[in-house]
Amino acid sequence: MNIEMAFDSGGTALFCVLVASNVLCLVIYAVQVQHWITRLSKPTDGNQPEFIAADHTPQITAVIPCRNEAKNLPHLLQDLAQQTQSVEVLVIDDHSTDATCKIAEEAGIKCILNRGQGKKAALRQAHGKVKTPWMATLDADVRIGADWAQSMIRCIQENQTRNQAPQAILGTVCIQPQFHSAWQRFQALEYGCLMAWIEGGVTSRSLAMGSGANSVYRTSNYPAGQLHEKRASGDDAYALLAIKERHGSIVWNSDSNAVAMTQPASRWSELWHQRARWASKTTDGSDGETQKVGRTVAAVHLMLFAFTIVSADFGALGFAMLIALFAFKTIVDQRLIRTAAKRYALPCRPADILGFSVRYTLLVWGSWWHLLRGHVKWKDRPL
Repeated sequence: MNIEMAFDSGGTALFCVLVASNVLCLVIYAVQVQHWITRLSKPTDGNQPEFIAADHTPQITAVIPCRNEAKNLPHLLQDLAQQTQSVEVLVIDDHSTDATCKIAEEAGIKCILNRGQGKKAALRQAHGKVKTPWMATLDADVRIGADWAQSMIRCIQENQTRNQAPQAILGTVCIQPQFHSAWQRFQALEYGCLMAWIEGGVTSRSLAMGSGANSVYRTSNYPAGQLHEKRASGDDAYALLAIKERHGSIVWNSDSNAVAMTQPASRWSELWHQRARWASKTTDGSDGETQKVGRTVAAVHLMLFAFTIVSADFGALGFAMLIALFAFKTIVDQRLIRTAAKRYALPCRPADILGFSVRYTLLVWGSWWHLLRGHVKWKDRPL
């Protein structure tokens, strides 16, 4: 009897500790979400300053590192050819086994073979060949509008007028979903929330992070020598952190014309692998905010995982409390979701908001599993 009573009291204590820990983590998370939302600047309106083109000489070279991108590359090359402000284009073929280089050459684009291995070696080699004042990095699977280059140059002009002398201009990357697909809408909203956090962090100068899929760097200041070769991914993180450490100015271009669109993942395993890859590149020398947010997100979902495991032992009470915890997280998440949906013109239905927290929790847990297995790769290369 005494043993049974001790077990009951121990189980009750464990239940209370887990509930309290979950609530504490969610409160900290809620405070951070509020901070992310309030630091976002007002979106750029239609009253843009007049764009001043110095001449017809290209100011930007779009560098596209490629490995087996024969399917996607033609679309981006077409977008670049239709720019209202001309750009130079340079394709770096990272030992493709398909027709990537042939497609570039047939489009009249210079394609050079990566002498090294991986994206960072390709970017370092490309940097040595860029002759324009600015160097853009674009992923082969993105699409951009006709005014993308003009928007980037206008942003450079505006910030130079303010004597900020920017060394990097970052643009938004959005996932382009099919409206009828709840799976794709979830990815678009989740990525939009990530963009809102990053944009606010860069704007408030507390974060050095962006996407190598849509970045522009001052060619003379691009930190090619500080792209660490030991990891197959993370060129954007290393470059921006190097600029921040030497107190260079990083600017966010919030103009909708500067957005790059990419496609959603086709299945959960692909999305898990992608996010595990992203997580792996934020553990090596990341800035303070990235580490802080990473710890908060990890704590929230670790506590939810622990409570999910033990909740079955407490019957209806455990199930009810689990629902309450996810409801709490949904209330917190919905503010960030609505902000991202409005800011980046993303499709959002009430059902998307209701199911978001559960889907995101599965995304985090699945990414952890891929990291624990140690099989995370990028372009067939281990990280």
